[in-house]
Amino acid sequence: MTYLVWDGATLVEGALESTPTVVDSYLAKDHRVVRWDLHEQRFATSVDVDPWDFLHAVREAIPRQGSWFPKIEWHGDDLFAVNIRPAPPLRKATSLWLSEDPDPRTQPTIKGPDLHVLAHLRSRANDNGCDDALLISADGFILEAANATVVFWADPQTVIVPRGDVLPSVTLAATIPLWEKAGITLRYQNIRHIGFPAWCGSSLHGWTPVVSWGRGLGKIAAAKAPSVKPWNEKLRPTIFP
Repeated sequence: MTYLVWDGATLVEGALESTPTVVDSYLAKDHRVVRWDLHEQRFATSVDVDPWDFLHAVREAIPRQGSWFPKIEWHGDDLFAVNIRPAPPLRKATSLWLSEDPDPRTQPTIKGPDLHVLAHLRSRANDNGCDDALLISADGFILEAANATVVFWADPQTVIVPRGDVLPSVTLAATIPLWEKAGITLRYQNIRHIGFPAWCGSSLHGWTPVVSWGRGLGKIAAAKAPSVKPWNEKLRPTIFP
């Protein structure tokens, strides 16, 4: 793990004591990333200063070989940093824990301000034998997971995308054109129940089928979801320019 701080012209090893205001992260395998451009755009539109020199330097700093999971950070003003971390093991399926409390985030459409809250929820999910926590609105509608987007399959040709204030998902944005090209219908609607087959999508794990739902220490099996393999294969990573 290497922590690099932007000095206005280059990245240097260092440390920042502050908590980042905005972050983004993605899986880089041999210097290739699925839609790195969308990650950079999401980050750039969430900060108050021009980040592009910093982002260009990050591309160069990521090792050319191996699997990495860099986290880019904005700490306010002109303070930028990147934590270049080895990628953790990737999972092939996901178990989601249902919290008793509604979505506690204050800025759900920006990645960063609520990281401590999301980390707490994920920790509770892990303590209950699940991979991540499902976020539900105060009205009882499903939103997304603490660290991933969630979609449902009404049938083999219809994907339900939950509406509401959610983080713009790069994985979802990259997949939608592929679904449309394949003739799959996208239905944007509020949904309350977990009876439909579901997928969980993140930039680290790609699409994974939701195989169980957790409540407390108990679990129920999820409806069998379509195979994620063909769609993950279509999400081809491209090399950094």
